Amino acid sequence: MRLSARVPATSANLGPGFDCFALALELCNEVIVDTDAEPGVTWEGEGARELPTDGTDLISRAMRHVEGLASGSRRPLPAFHLHGVNRIPLASGLGSSSAAAVAGAALASVLVGVTGDDLHGVFRVAAELEGHPDNAAAAVFGGFTLAMPDGAVRRLEPHPDLRPVVWIPSSERLPTEEARRALPPTVPLIDAVHNVAHAALMVEALTRDPSVLATAMRDRLHQDARLALVPSVRAMFDRLQQAGVPVCVSGAGPSLLSFEREGHPMPAPAPGWRSLRIPVRAAGVEVTRG
Repeated sequence: MRLSARVPATSANLGPGFDCFALALELCNEVIVDTDAEPGVTWEGEGARELPTDGTDLISRAMRHVEGLASGSRRPLPAFHLHGVNRIPLASGLGSSSAAAVAGAALASVLVGVTGDDLHGVFRVAAELEGHPDNAAAAVFGGFTLAMPDGAVRRLEPHPDLRPVVWIPSSERLPTEEARRALPPTVPLIDAVHNVAHAALMVEALTRDPSVLATAMRDRLHQDARLALVPSVRAMFDRLQQAGVPVCVSGAGPSLLSFEREGHPMPAPAPGWRSLRIPVRAAGVEVTRG
């Protein structure tokens, strides 16, 4: 059997929606599993020389996790060759680890005989492996997602006029664990209220009125702490804001997510940066046979 999984990049938090909001982007990793080929793991694309080939990668671990959950009620996971085609940069704030966890969970669900359309099951596995649900929700369901603390997910249809631009620094990486350690354990009540109000406005901005994005994306919970870890990213963030561009830290960073607006041209990328215009992706993970 030969299966292919296609999983999108995701940008989480989106400013005030810490650990809740995420947007799927039309930049996809592909993972091919072939049960008739010589067992092994190979990679191409982003991080191809860094990722393990001994089965300890996140895709393989997610597959074994699904097998363990289905043990006794489904068939065992067969031997397979796994080949990953990576387009999402690693440790960049664009959901590369969520894409891996989702791909592994979706592929293993088919191989062990779990119903192929059990997206909520795929989401639960990926969110558990990630430790937080936001990126996993958008990678599984596509579009704009709200991941709730109780495990529920609400998918909303993004406004068709959204024009995301992702800014990726070539020499900076920020592992999620390090970025989360920089966050304070408590926040002032006034900052919590600020984020509640702006998160509500962000839903309006992404689904009905993109003209309010610049205001809606303001955050007081996590961005300043994370930007302090990467001064060059702070400088680019400030430059975009000063140009009137709606911008936020993408996930844990160091990439930035912005949106093009009429009458507000995008600045040219600073040295050491690349900018990618990536449309919103309506679909989440897709698994095909053959």
